[in-house]
Amino acid sequence: KKRRRQQQFTHTHTQTTPTTRPLQTLISSSSNKSIKQATMEKVEEYLATVNAFIERYPTITFCEQLKDVEKKTGYPKTYFFLAAVVLLGTIVTLVGGFKLLTDLVGFLYPAYMSFKSMESAKGVPEDATQWLTYWVVFSSLSVIESVAGFIIGWIPMYYFIKLGVIIWLYHPKTKGAEVIYTQVVKTHIAPHIEKLQGSAAAASKKKE
Repeated sequence: KKRRRQQQFTHTHTQTTPTTRPLQTLISSSSNKSIKQATMEKVEEYLATVNAFIERYPTITFCEQLKDVEKKTGYPKTYFFLAAVVLLGTIVTLVGGFKLLTDLVGFLYPAYMSFKSMESAKGVPEDATQWLTYWVVFSSLSVIESVAGFIIGWIPMYYFIKLGVIIWLYHPKTKGAEVIYTQVVKTHIAPHIEKLQGSAAAASKKKE
């Protein structure tokens, strides 16, 4: 009886194994296709975002020159733009290290947007709060680094964290500088500044 049961078990096992293998291969192939498709969609979305950035700021991205290269080679201009950014970032990192790279990332684009805001025809630009707060925070980080530079050695991946904070401060979708102004400066710092201004005005009146 034991031999018969073992034979029946091996017989049924050999029958079910070949039928399950094609199902496993189909499932694995379909999952791989879905992963590849999702990855390609994300890459296309990222390239579309880069292309929109190039078209939005044609002066600093050399959009016209990239269009000429695109016509001559037949490849999208976003490829050449990303290659130039990677090459420039590598050269800057080799020359001045990650500090110079983060400082340039935190200076070039905000400086361009600040000058663009100042050249606006309106009396007070709508994004004045954003850029004024940004420069205060950016300057504060630079002062802290110069005064307490030893802290940088204690924080792992400091410059990568700083780079993320800088981009969060000025990115159009996040506008972290405005968040800092509304949640920190306006609620906690501005009342003390008003009190100081009031006391200074009262002191000047007494002297008169």
